[in-house]
Amino acid sequence: MARILKFDDRTWHNWHFTERDVPIAGRYELHRAVTASLADMRASAKAVQDLIGKAFTERRRLRAHGATWSFSAAPSVPGGWPLATGYANQLFALPKTHVDPAFSGDHDGLVLCQTGISVAELNMWLEPRGRSLATTGASNGQTFVGAMSCCTHGSAIDHGAIQSQVRAIQLIPSPDRNLWIEPASRPVTDGRLAAELGATVLRDDRLFAAALVSLGALGVVHAVLIESVPRFLLENHRKRLPAGPALLRAMSSLADVDFAAANLPGAAGRRPYFFQSVINDQIDKGFAYVTCGYRCDWDDGHNLDYSIQPKRSPGYNLATVVANLLDSAPGLTPVITKAVLADQLSPINGRVGSWGQSFNFTTPRAGTAGASVAAPVDRVHDVRAIFQAALTKVGKAPVAFACRYARKSPGHLAFIRWPQSVITDIDGLDSSATRLVMAQAVTDLRSAGIPHAEHWGKLNQATASSVRDAYGDDLERWLAARTDLLDREGEYVFGSDWLDRLGLSNRNF
Repeated sequence: MARILKFDDRTWHNWHFTERDVPIAGRYELHRAVTASLADMRASAKAVQDLIGKAFTERRRLRAHGATWSFSAAPSVPGGWPLATGYANQLFALPKTHVDPAFSGDHDGLVLCQTGISVAELNMWLEPRGRSLATTGASNGQTFVGAMSCCTHGSAIDHGAIQSQVRAIQLIPSPDRNLWIEPASRPVTDGRLAAELGATVLRDDRLFAAALVSLGALGVVHAVLIESVPRFLLENHRKRLPAGPALLRAMSSLADVDFAAANLPGAAGRRPYFFQSVINDQIDKGFAYVTCGYRCDWDDGHNLDYSIQPKRSPGYNLATVVANLLDSAPGLTPVITKAVLADQLSPINGRVGSWGQSFNFTTPRAGTAGASVAAPVDRVHDVRAIFQAALTKVGKAPVAFACRYARKSPGHLAFIRWPQSVITDIDGLDSSATRLVMAQAVTDLRSAGIPHAEHWGKLNQATASSVRDAYGDDLERWLAARTDLLDREGEYVFGSDWLDRLGLSNRNF
């Protein structure tokens, strides 16, 4: 039977320890039954409603979280109750009989995912059944719902972020409401699934767009209905190339003619499905490490061996040790950074795998940090120049910059906001110099007037003002949807210090 367990912990930390020693009033875990069933899903939703009722009564902030992979304070709830969802991970294929006859999508690909399912688990469930996700983040230890809620940006150049695959959302915003939300403009189910989950169908485009990237502020997302695609293979290549005009032009346009001129690794006249370019003048001036993945038809003889690694492997805290060492001896930074980059970006020559094998479960390490901004693709080199200049201003820092790409993504608060967007990452060891580079880069982007938005789940410099500048009318739509959905108790309970600071919730209710 589904149940919620209580623990008397008084401090909390995220997976990477970028948020640590957060004072809490206890924590909870949502667990599924051993045997998967929709009846247990219904009982699970009722258990969540009961906990929300307790939070309302005791005026305690409640925050559901997945694997706590966010570097930012997005899952943090100081003084409140974290609700860990990772043990609630049931999956069901939606029967075709339950699909709305007007739904124009792939009826074979609809899958109900409970809140705690990880991306890696979802891959391993879908692919043996002949299906696949179209995109994910490049590391699949996150829960799907957690990655959706913070708009993890995906890894496919012609697709939106991870939430672009979501077709319906089960949202619990109060002790007495259990909602099944679909867009009114594209209904998906005929109502029977919602009834089995004990949920009320609500077809509303604005609320659906708000709930796609909710940041935990609208209630507890208990399940999502995703639309998968027929499985495929990805042929992966990586090569160190001169960062010449042809490659730089391809990075700023993504046009097929520019890709052809750039002589990308493994191209053979093909458009990449995944494209990443890592250019770091401080490490390897004049060269780029270019990774391309090309979509291929499925081979029935392909072996689905995922070789999943344990969540905390030996050496988990090694990065913390190195970061502390570099804070004390910054002169070692270039040598260590170059060695790490060479190891992480070693050549790949035609390695073939499924999507789940190509972007498999990776072990995050304490002591690492990441930041990302999205911008229009034609501004990629302006962004890169500002990032390099920020590093020069700060001095030696154990960071590297990478560019990945995705399409404009659904959701009022999706940070990928341009028809074709570049996502520029700052990744490195979590040292004081790394944090300074991240802050300086965003400060200089703002000063230069380059349109951009910051990744919610990574370390960011967001303020109430910068969020308003980045999201404009979409922010107003999101705030209006939240106000309409929640009563005054809900507005308080599903807030947090982080959301208060960004103007997305209010402590004074």
